[in-house]
Amino acid sequence: MPGFISDVMVKNLVMNDDAIRELHDVFLRRVNAHNEKTSDVERKLTPTYIVRFDNRGYRSFSVDEAWAYFKNADKVERLVLRADCPAGISTHQLEGEQLEVRLDADHQSISHIIVGGESRDWVETTFAALEVALNRNKSLATSIFRTEWMALVVQLIGVFFGLLLCLWLATLSAPYLTTVEYPRALSFAFWFLVYSNLWGYIQHRAIAAISVLFPNVRFSREGGHWTQAVIRKGLEIAGVAFFIWALSWITSWAASIIAPFMTTSF
Repeated sequence: MPGFISDVMVKNLVMNDDAIRELHDVFLRRVNAHNEKTSDVERKLTPTYIVRFDNRGYRSFSVDEAWAYFKNADKVERLVLRADCPAGISTHQLEGEQLEVRLDADHQSISHIIVGGESRDWVETTFAALEVALNRNKSLATSIFRTEWMALVVQLIGVFFGLLLCLWLATLSAPYLTTVEYPRALSFAFWFLVYSNLWGYIQHRAIAAISVLFPNVRFSREGGHWTQAVIRKGLEIAGVAFFIWALSWITSWAASIIAPFMTTSF
């Protein structure tokens, strides 16, 4: 194996065109920095580019060709900047230098930086330069939503909403249980039992939906028609307005459900 290796998983990134161009400039500078210091052709690095988009992938040795794939794709799924040397290829990376930056938009995949080589200075400098270039594009929203604490937030919201829902359903169904004692309490117990059995599945799907909506890496590409930007901004404004309306409605609904229990008994 190479004498020195540095690697890290990268998370919570939103990569636009400028960010990718900057990342490629850093990548190419570090490849050239190594190639200028060695005269051994077996140790010289050759950049390659992998772009997966629209359910198919392409490898290219030309950055212009790879960029054309990226710009013309309907949906970019993966972008890999990689550099290998003949010595590394022939020994399956047991010798020589290697460099890889993998950015994968699939929420179940892993994105990473890997740098290996015989020069500690080159490995550490290259790794630090690539990491700094990527860290400039951290997404605060993704950093918040893709945490272990989000599972607790989902659980608390589910408990609060489920309790209110069961109380509301108990109020609606209690009049039909006139032949039993404490009809509202019995109705509440029934609906709470149903909800508690459904909640495990609902929670799992909710957390999975958060992972899909906030992937570790998202490609934000330029060049879309101006109407797309208008629609996107309109949806954002509508989303904020709907959230405020929903919060107000839920507050009123919760008050209307809880109020009768403050004045009457089961």
